[in-house]
Amino acid sequence: MNTSIEMDFRTILLNHNKKDFKYLLAVSGGVDSMVLLDMFRKTSTNFQVAHCNFQLRGDDSLGDEQFVREYCGKHTIPFHSVKFDVENFKSTGNYSTEMACRILRYNWFEEIMQTNRLDFLVTAHHLNDNIETFIINLSRGTGLKGLVGMKISAENIFRPLLSTTKENILHYANSEGLSWREDYTNQTDEYIRNKIRHHIAPFLNEIHPNFETNFNKTLSFINDAQSFIEGQMENIRKRIIYDEEQSAIEIETLNSLDNMNFVQYYLFERYGFKDVDLINKLKCSENSSELTSQYYRLIKNRDFLILSKKSIEETDEIIIKQDEIKIKSLNLKFIRSNSKLENATECINADNIKFPLRFRKVKVGDYFFPLGMQGQKKMISKFFKDLKLSKIEKENAWLLVDNLDQIIWVVNYRLDERFKMKENIKNYLNIIVC
Repeated sequence: MNTSIEMDFRTILLNHNKKDFKYLLAVSGGVDSMVLLDMFRKTSTNFQVAHCNFQLRGDDSLGDEQFVREYCGKHTIPFHSVKFDVENFKSTGNYSTEMACRILRYNWFEEIMQTNRLDFLVTAHHLNDNIETFIINLSRGTGLKGLVGMKISAENIFRPLLSTTKENILHYANSEGLSWREDYTNQTDEYIRNKIRHHIAPFLNEIHPNFETNFNKTLSFINDAQSFIEGQMENIRKRIIYDEEQSAIEIETLNSLDNMNFVQYYLFERYGFKDVDLINKLKCSENSSELTSQYYRLIKNRDFLILSKKSIEETDEIIIKQDEIKIKSLNLKFIRSNSKLENATECINADNIKFPLRFRKVKVGDYFFPLGMQGQKKMISKFFKDLKLSKIEKENAWLLVDNLDQIIWVVNYRLDERFKMKENIKNYLNIIVC
């Protein structure tokens, strides 16, 4: 053990390896990953190696793969490799070369880990990588959350060299006599990271020789601040968003918050709503206006914003043919009898019903004759409006109709006058809420 970088590595690995974890090392053949591989080999840790050949540099790509393969063979290290057609994958979506490579490699890493029951993916990211990530996110106008950078351990990814500078990695590689492969594309300005590495980072080091060390300290402060904010926001979230499946959030409460825009961003960004201006606009819009994200909806409903998780697509029709049937999705059970059952929620005159019955969603122009209104016709839309139902409640409403498409029951709201029970009726259809 002849360098501080090796000592730091052993300390980090010892603190992380709490139950004899099994690791998968992502090794490109470059100096960073070869230093990582050398350190793991010296610790006799249980690990395997994975190498991605993106076939973007012709013979050089083949040379990288062969170099890593031979190293692993020499040291009896389990080795996995794969060749990717990056250009073909890019054509399947709007991907840059960098993004396409990232998606391909991480999906493949996950497959290897599941197949071989490995616990952590290990990458050779170092401090200079974190600096580049910070500057990229800063230039994109990210919030504080985007400035925390990568972490040594997050989810199932382990980055033991993250606090180490590129300079120290090179010093270790040279002092230990390691061999590695040079990627000539790293010397070009084709990628954003390369531009930062070649032009911005050297300038920052020139301004302040201790820039890298100071940056690491600053990043630690930002992480502490982010952790504190997340803790405070969780307390606010529990008070305002009581159910992540569906919650009604009072607009007046949102408007009364200190640092309203800041808090609103942290409240809603986890649900996919990151544009505070759009949220503020929604608060002032017409009733039933909404914003949608991949998994959630945010809907204006009078004095509230309703946060609702999108439901899985369901059928808009359920047919009832038997005399007795249980509809699990609606928690209803139908039983035909010659008298009203005591546990029946509703009871319908079955003599007036044309089977088969159907449950369906509301359509434009639907109307019925609400029970208790002396045979007056009413549009379903007007009925819902009088009940002051929210947009989501309207969308979730079901209608029970007969074979002639006559509305028998607005489920859980009102029966139709035409199907109510009368004297001397012997054919009952009992509806029971399960």
